[in-house]
Amino acid sequence: MQLSDFGCGTAVLSITALVLLAILIVREYIVPVAKGLKRVPEALVWPYRGDTQRLLSDGEQMYAQRMDKYGPVFSTWILGRRSIVIGALDTVKWCLTKEHGLLEADWPASTRLLLGKGSLAASSGERHLLLRKLLKPAFSLPGVAQMVPKMGAIAEQCMSKWASKGRVQGLLAAKEFTFRVILELVFGFEEGRLSPELVDHYTNTFIVLAEHLFSYPINFPGFGFWTGMKAKKALIDIIKDNMNYIRERQKRVGTASDVDQVRAISCVEEILVKLEEAEEQMSDDDVADMLVNLLFAGHDTSAHTLTRLLAELPRHPEVWDRLKREQAEVVAEQGPEMSADALKAMTYLEVVIKEMQRLHPIVGGVFRKATEDFELPGGFYIPKGRQIFLNLGHSLKYDERWAGETGRLSPHCFCPERWLSEEGQKTGAFLPFGAGLRMCIGFLLAQTEMKVFVATLVRGYSYAPEDVNEPWNNWPFGGEPVHDLQMQIKKI
Repeated sequence: MQLSDFGCGTAVLSITALVLLAILIVREYIVPVAKGLKRVPEALVWPYRGDTQRLLSDGEQMYAQRMDKYGPVFSTWILGRRSIVIGALDTVKWCLTKEHGLLEADWPASTRLLLGKGSLAASSGERHLLLRKLLKPAFSLPGVAQMVPKMGAIAEQCMSKWASKGRVQGLLAAKEFTFRVILELVFGFEEGRLSPELVDHYTNTFIVLAEHLFSYPINFPGFGFWTGMKAKKALIDIIKDNMNYIRERQKRVGTASDVDQVRAISCVEEILVKLEEAEEQMSDDDVADMLVNLLFAGHDTSAHTLTRLLAELPRHPEVWDRLKREQAEVVAEQGPEMSADALKAMTYLEVVIKEMQRLHPIVGGVFRKATEDFELPGGFYIPKGRQIFLNLGHSLKYDERWAGETGRLSPHCFCPERWLSEEGQKTGAFLPFGAGLRMCIGFLLAQTEMKVFVATLVRGYSYAPEDVNEPWNNWPFGGEPVHDLQMQIKKI
């Protein structure tokens, strides 16, 4: 073959590739619009690359700039797919109610693959409803209420250990607590089987997985997705090994069908008992996928909100003082033990957590896909198959109840008291866990463990971050302090 032939062949291949790419892009943009409806405004971005990097690193600023230019509904590219971004509260709420109808869950490929086909996030239709039915009893109000005493014991053990050292990284401390709650109360690990080294190993493995949930799905060494898949396999092996241990423990305690006898050491134990009775069986891989998904419901969301609170409370001594007064009243009325009734009486602590979730929502948005052509409120045409990103974070932070407020009630200010006002009691844009059929099934667990953590801290400890103005990264999941929030802690 002549060198000129090789050069000619390369040129032909290059031209062919460019033509195919151009055809793909044109097909994406030239979509007929139904008569009488409007085309969604297009953001001027590079195809495929689009706004992915900005969404992950500074989604709030990206959306604000796009909204100023195109309005609250616009089209861009996210993780290689054309996506319609929606931030108007009424439209977001409308979309959340259309699950199993006009819309279905549609997370990016990397998220679906890393969480697995057995997870709630990756399931749809009847399968999704079946999984929620299976999990619902364990994460119901009674189910979570019975976890509270043990949760309080875990919080006290963790904080006592941190205080004995005198210094701890706030981010890692919050992750250690929430991960122990998941391992012991949800996954059913016996405390004696969990050495500090093992907890650290499990925690770090999960962190690696979480960091690569939103990545380009290239399963090849050197790419983030490949690293995430390795971490996911390690977690699956850990979970399946513990499931086998639980089955053996069930056999020692009694028959698997005797729910009252083997019930309630953990959520997993109850789930395994129900699976024995279910008509439709699930493989251990599917159950493990489902449990990995629960890690995000009860661990990551709680840990990051708690870290935000650890950073924020020292800037507001009046909030800390009011929390201490409330805890003193709760202990006087309910006793020193953590219980569901005691948590119910912590009304001020509840709005403190609520305010942090408003100001720094962990889940900034959710993905959906149109199952058919339809009209979006506002007269916009949405074609079948189009990906939609519902911007929950913008709706939360810029709730119309606080629009135009200045001073402490400004949307940008940390002010728990806003929720105790007349306006705060009205229905608004508080959607930190979503809504509708896809509302986070672990939201009660997340709220409960956050209240237990802060209540335990306020009752018996004092702490001080070494840098109250430590900067934060915007990724992953709600951001992290760049130095993990180094802080001094002591028992009082």
